[in-house]
Amino acid sequence: MLKLKMYPARSGDAFLIDASGTNILIDAGFASTYQDFIAADLANLARGGGRLSLVVCTHIDADHIGGLLELFSLNGLPGGRGIEVDTVWHNSLRSLPFPAGTPSSARDQAILEAIRRRGFQGAVATSPNPISARQGSSLAKLLRQNGYAWNAGDGSNSVDDSVSPLALASDLVVQVIGPTRARLEALRARWLRDVQKLGFGGSSQATDLLDDAYEMWCAAAPEPVLPLATPIAAKLNRQLAEVYMCDTSISNGSSIALIISSGSTRMLFLGDAWAEDVVSKLKPLQTAFAPIIFDAIKVSHHGSSRNTSVELLSIADSPCFLVSSDGTGHGHPDFEVLAEIVDRPAPFTRQIYFNYETPASRKLRAHTSRSGAAFSVHVAEHDWIQVGGASS
Repeated sequence: MLKLKMYPARSGDAFLIDASGTNILIDAGFASTYQDFIAADLANLARGGGRLSLVVCTHIDADHIGGLLELFSLNGLPGGRGIEVDTVWHNSLRSLPFPAGTPSSARDQAILEAIRRRGFQGAVATSPNPISARQGSSLAKLLRQNGYAWNAGDGSNSVDDSVSPLALASDLVVQVIGPTRARLEALRARWLRDVQKLGFGGSSQATDLLDDAYEMWCAAAPEPVLPLATPIAAKLNRQLAEVYMCDTSISNGSSIALIISSGSTRMLFLGDAWAEDVVSKLKPLQTAFAPIIFDAIKVSHHGSSRNTSVELLSIADSPCFLVSSDGTGHGHPDFEVLAEIVDRPAPFTRQIYFNYETPASRKLRAHTSRSGAAFSVHVAEHDWIQVGGASS
């Protein structure tokens, strides 16, 4: 049996997984998420002799990375850690070969310094304390300077769908199913285009300044403007097939997506990944035309209708779905996603877990499955959720 916490991370993600004492932290929401909720749990874990076997930063969005910046800025140096961390997965600019360019110039330095001075501030203006005011360093810089094992080394390799599964204690195996290397390189290429417009000539040498500027740019980069999904209060009850539009955010496309298994129990954590990328990785794992049954599925991008497609839900199903969002920001989760999850036939009762009560969760409580499938709605802001018992 595994258990997990889905922390109140406002519009972000933060998950702590405990598999018989082997612990994984996936994202940490905003700085306030770490300060208000995660820090105390990690302190209690450390006092009991526990450690974090793996910390995953799925991608460089403020609502995923802010709390991790807080953790790694406060956790201390080797020999004096607040909590021991065995390895960290995080894709920064240093994790991909940087294309050679002109030698670093004073103008290049000035452009990067200007981005760093702007910092992470204002990345998500609607969230209180989105990233702590003292955070003027990238996660890459904190990991390197504080001596963490990073991407199985010094952070110079990427975590993508080509890496071998990571075997941990408690029979725990973590398999990366995304992103592809191409998705990471697309994000890097967009960064280069943007800074080159400012006059950046390019440098082939990785530096702390380059790491800082890249991550601060990624965390604050605006998402593509797309048509709004149907408001919850609207009388039109459209289905997911009618409203789905594939995500085009290159940042979301770079998100680390995982299958975490222990014995016969397995969970699917999708970060903010694109549905099409997840489908391409899961299809080969299907037997016949039956969906793959996971013991828990963390719904991509806070339940956005841009990241969960009908095809994805035909391939992956579960008795436990996790939706992390307070309904602010882009208004996630979209009800069409929730309805599609529970409207499909199933031989089991689906439990839909939220970390906040939202208009979408309230509407789901009043919804009747079109197929008659049983489901229940739960809000678990601070509680452990037990996972296990599904069969494929």
